[in-house]
Amino acid sequence: MRAGVSAPARERVPFAEAVRSRKLENGARLFVLENHFNPTVAVSGSLHGGPLFAPPGRRLLASVTAGELAKGTELRTKLQIAEDLESRGASLSFSSDSSDPVGVDIAGAALSRDVELLLDRMIEILRTPIFPADELEKEKKRLVGSIRQQQDQTGVRAYEAAARRVYPPGHPFHRRTGEERIASVEALAREDLVAFYRERYGAGTLQFVVVGDIAADRILDGLEKRLASWAAGPSPEIPAVPVPEACPARETVVMPDKASADVILVEPSTLTRSDPAYLACTLANSALGQSALTSRLGVRVRDTEGLTYGIHSSFHATHVPGPFVVSVTVKPESRDAAVASTLDEIGRFLSTGLTPKELEEEKSSRTGKFLVDLASNSGIAQALDAAIYYGFGLEYLDRFPSLVESITKEDADAEFRKRVHPDRFTIASAGSF
Repeated sequence: MRAGVSAPARERVPFAEAVRSRKLENGARLFVLENHFNPTVAVSGSLHGGPLFAPPGRRLLASVTAGELAKGTELRTKLQIAEDLESRGASLSFSSDSSDPVGVDIAGAALSRDVELLLDRMIEILRTPIFPADELEKEKKRLVGSIRQQQDQTGVRAYEAAARRVYPPGHPFHRRTGEERIASVEALAREDLVAFYRERYGAGTLQFVVVGDIAADRILDGLEKRLASWAAGPSPEIPAVPVPEACPARETVVMPDKASADVILVEPSTLTRSDPAYLACTLANSALGQSALTSRLGVRVRDTEGLTYGIHSSFHATHVPGPFVVSVTVKPESRDAAVASTLDEIGRFLSTGLTPKELEEEKSSRTGKFLVDLASNSGIAQALDAAIYYGFGLEYLDRFPSLVESITKEDADAEFRKRVHPDRFTIASAGSF
C-alpha cells in the first residue's frame, strides 16, 4: 500500500445480525457477540429477583440475597471463589437494590483465555449458593452500620421523608425509617434467604450477554450445557405497580450540627424506561438539571445566584414508574431562597421549553456518550443487556442515534410538561434549621 493511503474502513455489521442468540427450553435467553479487538470478555445479565418480588416491609431481603450469592456454594467457599477469580484478574458481581425494583444485576469480566472459568463460577454461584450463616451475620452487622451512617446524612434523610409522603407503605419506592430498616435487617435469618432464592431464582427470567474475543457457538453450547437442567422458576411476568397521586406538601427534618442541608423535590411519575416518551423526556431534563455545571438549574441557582453547592434533576424510570426528583444541597440559611429559585427556573423551563441550541447539544451529548460506551466489551454487553431487558430488541443499538436525532423540540417540551408540575411537588428538607 502506498504511504499516506489508508485502507477503506470496513462497514460494521449491524448488531441484530452480529449477535448470536439461543433460547433454552427452560426460558433462559443467551446472547453472544464476537469482538476480537482485544483479548478480553465481558458478561452482563439479569433475572427477576429484585425488591418488587420481596414481601412488603421486607424489600431488603432481595438485595441481601443477591449480595450473599457469592459467599459460598456447594463446591467452594467464598475465599476459594475469590482466589480463583483474583488470581486471573477476573471479576464477578451480583447485586440488587431499589434503583431497579425488578432485576438482579449480573456482571463479569476476564481475559478471554479465562472465559470458561468465569462462566463456570458464575453459573455455579447462581445455581448452588448455600448462604453460610456466619457470612450473613457479618453482612447484617455491616448493613446496620451502613444504615446508621446513612441516617446522619442530610440527603438520605430528606429523600426518605419525601418518599414516605409520596409512596404508601408496601410500595417498592416507599422508604421506611432507619430504625425500621435496622429491625428488618436484624430479623433476617438464613432460612429467609434460602426461601426467597427458591421462590425467585430460576432460568425462566435469566438473560446473559457475553461479548469479547471468543467463539460464539462454543460459548452458547457451554452455557446451554451449564444451564439446561436449571428449573425455570417463576413466571417472567412483572406485576403492575400503581402510581400514587401527587402529595404536595413540605416537611423539615431537623438534624443538629450540620454545616449543609439537603432539599428533595419529588413528584410521582408514570414514565418507564420502555415508554416511547422516555428519550424525549430525559433529553428535556438533561437541559434542565442533569448537570450541576451546565444545566439551566446549575447555571442559575449554583453559578449565578450562588445558592447551592450542587443541584440535579432526574426521572427514576425502569420497568417500574418511579419519581421525578430534584435534589439541592445548600447552606441552611439559603434553603428558602434556593427552593424559590429552583421552582421559578423549572416554571420558566416549562413555559419556554428547550432552546434549539440546547436540543442540539443534548442530542449530541446523548448520542456521543452512547457511542463512547460501545468502545469497550463491557459497554457493549451492558447496552445489549439493557436493550433486551426492556424489550427493545438487538436492533435498538443500531437505531439509537437516529431515534435521538428524530426528537423535536415540540416532542421534548410536550412530554416533559405532561410529567412535571411544580405545584404537585413534595418538598422535604433535612439539616440544621
